[in-house]
Amino acid sequence: MQSFTNLESIPEFSKNTVITFGVFDGLHIGHQDVLDKVRQIGNTENLTSILFGFYPHPLSYLAPEKCPPVLMCLQKRIEILEELGIDTTIFINFDESIASMAPDTFVNSILLDICNAKHVVVGYACQFGKDRQGNAQLLESIGKESGFGVSVVPPTLLNGLPVHSTRIRQSIARGDLGLVSQLLGRTYSISGTIVQGDGRGKQLGFPTANIDTGEQLCPPNGVYAIQAKLKEHWLNGVVNIGFRPTFNGTEFQVESHLFDFDEVVYGETLEIFFIEKIRSERKFSTIHALRQQINRDIIAAGEILEQQSQEINQ
Repeated sequence: MQSFTNLESIPEFSKNTVITFGVFDGLHIGHQDVLDKVRQIGNTENLTSILFGFYPHPLSYLAPEKCPPVLMCLQKRIEILEELGIDTTIFINFDESIASMAPDTFVNSILLDICNAKHVVVGYACQFGKDRQGNAQLLESIGKESGFGVSVVPPTLLNGLPVHSTRIRQSIARGDLGLVSQLLGRTYSISGTIVQGDGRGKQLGFPTANIDTGEQLCPPNGVYAIQAKLKEHWLNGVVNIGFRPTFNGTEFQVESHLFDFDEVVYGETLEIFFIEKIRSERKFSTIHALRQQINRDIIAAGEILEQQSQEINQ
């Protein structure tokens, strides 16, 4: 799969393409239905499949105070899109040049001239162009005039309600990890660079890997059973999310204790998959009480992960 992050680096496509465009944060099951349509048309009509996306979210430019937290970092999106069989990904920064484009200019300049689109696939609620003036109906009209096909994918429903990124963020915020997994079609995860902490976990006898999560959305503060991916290695563990009230902490931290692992890996990327919440964050009266609880958390996480493994292997 080819990946590009600015318009200037995009090569001339040797054949026509089928393209979809948007933010695609989360790549949830609704997005996957759109991408299934892209792939189907690409295979049937011998077209190169393209996802043209925006990263970071356009609201980070248009209205930063309204910009939602990120469900998935850019590298993870590209990784999953490759697994989904998309030929080319283009993720560009949403700026004034894009924000000021009229809908027909965006279609002609970006989709047709640069991306050589022969067919465009969008979701039912798509909006594009200056002040979001463009929609699926307008795109179909432009397609008829300019000679390219348009497919509009209807909403994907789960429990009778449309699947969209806002619904996923709301579910994560209230800690409904089961529903989140259904909406995404996979276990929710966050990724971050391992950074040096204050060594508190090691002093307690439970060394931790702290990660910088950036703008990614974390579940509610507390302790979770997790699986983690470090390079090509899979590890079980527990993660504590929050401010460490026992130590009167004021800085938000995501710190994972990985079972049977004690290497120094600062600067590496760690991906954390949230399996199940064990308990909420709380303040302990003594360090001894905290240490006892951490032991119980580790046992609970081990049981949860063992049960999950047995269910997968049944």
